[in-house]
Amino acid sequence: MTKTHDLPFRIRTFRRSALTIAGLFLLINAMAGFGQAQRALLTVDTRSIPNGGALASFHIDTWGVVPLAVCSVPPLWAFTAEKFMDSSALLSGRSDQYHRTLVKLDKLFLVDVYSYQPLPKGDPKGDYHPPSFAGWFTVFDGNGDVIKKRRKFQARDFHLTPAARCPDAPAAEP
Repeated sequence: MTKTHDLPFRIRTFRRSALTIAGLFLLINAMAGFGQAQRALLTVDTRSIPNGGALASFHIDTWGVVPLAVCSVPPLWAFTAEKFMDSSALLSGRSDQYHRTLVKLDKLFLVDVYSYQPLPKGDPKGDYHPPSFAGWFTVFDGNGDVIKKRRKFQARDFHLTPAARCPDAPAAEP
């Protein structure tokens, strides 16, 4: 049974609690607006591939990106998509020497991008944010030999196309 002299205290406590809960909901909604993901297909242009050459391997480090799916796997290619405990992930692939099929990583990965950064910014010794995508690739020359020197991806090589899912597979040939 409540005492009448406790009633104003309980009403004030209830009002404070209600305002606190309403404030928390507003804060959560505001923070969710900052963390909205952009679902997209990742295309990576590969420059400097010799005539008759193709990709041999690639390695892409991501930050603020969650890999969701590998959309298509060419014959005898091995792909890896890993998400780590922090905001980083790894996308990589390697071909065997007899299946030189890729010259461009066209809409190959479905990803959620939470914080797109084309270039690194900040001080590496202090507040620092790496680019959303960075990495390297190796190529087969026109004779089928792997050129050992790794080539770096540039920020302009990464393109995002908004998409809800991977593209449909092409129709089978009769």
